[in-house]
Amino acid sequence: MKTRILFVSSFEPWSLGPSYLRAFRKLEYEPVCFDMTEEYKKASRLTKNRYTNRIIFPYAAEVMNKKLLETVKDCNPELIFIHKGQGIFPGTLKKIKADTQALLFIFNPDDPFNTNRGASSEFIRKSISIYDVYFIWSKALMPRLKYAGARRVEYLPFACDPGLSYRSPLTEEDRKTYGSDIVFVGNWDEERERWLSELEGYNFTIWGAEYWGKRCKNKFLKSCWKGRTAIGDEMSKTAQSSKINLNILRLQNKGSQNMRTFEIPGCGGFMLHERSDEVTGFFEEGKEAEYFASIEEMKDKIRFYLNNDDLRVGIVKAGHKRSMGNGYSYCDRAKQMLTVYENLRSI
Repeated sequence: MKTRILFVSSFEPWSLGPSYLRAFRKLEYEPVCFDMTEEYKKASRLTKNRYTNRIIFPYAAEVMNKKLLETVKDCNPELIFIHKGQGIFPGTLKKIKADTQALLFIFNPDDPFNTNRGASSEFIRKSISIYDVYFIWSKALMPRLKYAGARRVEYLPFACDPGLSYRSPLTEEDRKTYGSDIVFVGNWDEERERWLSELEGYNFTIWGAEYWGKRCKNKFLKSCWKGRTAIGDEMSKTAQSSKINLNILRLQNKGSQNMRTFEIPGCGGFMLHERSDEVTGFFEEGKEAEYFASIEEMKDKIRFYLNNDDLRVGIVKAGHKRSMGNGYSYCDRAKQMLTVYENLRSI
């Protein structure tokens, strides 16, 4: 009999929830899904406004936590797998531990110690010691989590999701709409603005959220912004249509990887990625991806690969093959998590 799983996540198209859900189903599990974002929105229509959101949050979070406890009681899970846990009270997790025999697992796609409100919270940090297993994408964060009281810490990188329209066929219209010499798909921050502002003069486009229009100070970058994000099928078309896909890590991801690390080669794009010890272990430099550690190296690699189509295409093919191979999918990550569960249950 399959393990009864309660899967607590967000299920917007750009989040990890749908990818892991597809993975569970491929492994023939059918978890009960608790959509944190949807339940939070139900508590108050005002939460879409970021100013009233801060005022409404305590009430909406209280409602969402009560609903989670009701769902746990109704489905009686053996395993509760939580993504990030934003807005889940430590007291709620303790009650679940007291009232059920379920194991509590979490995967945090952000840095729990990041003081940015969007990345983490006191709820998240105070809950670290409650989970039976804390899965994290960064090797550097593992000792910090242990020091903060985590019972068990497991390394769980990001991955590819073949369900995200990877390698979708392109039309000439697609190439005109999504193609450019260089593309960056991702949200704005000061670090990324600093790097990308060096690309003035290139055929360059940015796909990302509205902060590129509201917070970016560089006029050139604002002119490159397409006015919206590219996710799913559009992400795939953008990666394939552009000659070079840049991946600049946010400060919290330095030395590690992010979702784009696997998405770009998975979509069939040429990846020029900020160098880190972890990412070079996933894709071989010069054969499956390319890397840079400085603005000068980034620009040198751009010039080189814009003038060497055959080498670039060869790297695209090898990177895509690697990303679609064993060990790189969210199905593989789900298997890893479930193996940890089985090992704990057998003790």
